[in-house]
Amino acid sequence: MTAVGTGAPGLETQTFTRISCHETRTAKGGTVWHCFGMTPAQIKAAAENERRARLDALRAHRSGGAPWVPAPTPRTRLSFVDHDGRQDPVEVTATLVGSYWIAHAPSVVGTGGALLLAGAGVTAAGVARLRTSKRAARFAVGAF
Repeated sequence: MTAVGTGAPGLETQTFTRISCHETRTAKGGTVWHCFGMTPAQIKAAAENERRARLDALRAHRSGGAPWVPAPTPRTRLSFVDHDGRQDPVEVTATLVGSYWIAHAPSVVGTGGALLLAGAGVTAAGVARLRTSKRAARFAVGAF
C-alpha cells in the first residue's frame, strides 16, 4: 500500500481521468466498486483510434483494402478508489504496486502509513535482537 499522498519514491505514480465505476453486490451482502480510468497517454491513443476509424469510414467505399478495425479503448483498472456511491470521481492519483494501480484515498493512505510504521518497528526490533544475539555468541565463543 502507498504510505504517502503523492506516491512513494521509486514507484510509478499516474493521474487518471475519465473515471467510470460500477458496483457489484457480493454474496455476503456487501458492495464492491470496480473503477477504471485513463491516463493522458491512453486518452491520446483513444483519440488517435477514433480519428483513424473516421478516416477509414471515409475510405470504406474503395475496393481492394480490408477495413481497419480500431483497437478497444485502453482503460486501467484502479483499486481502492474513494467513491461516494453517487458520482464517479473526476480525477484519481494512483501508484503502481506490483501489477495493481492503488488509488490514493485518505483511508488507504492512513492504513498504508500505519502498516509502514508497524513494519519499520518490527524491522528495528529484529535488527536489535540480531545484534544482541551476535554479541552474546561472540562472548560465549571467546570464553572457551
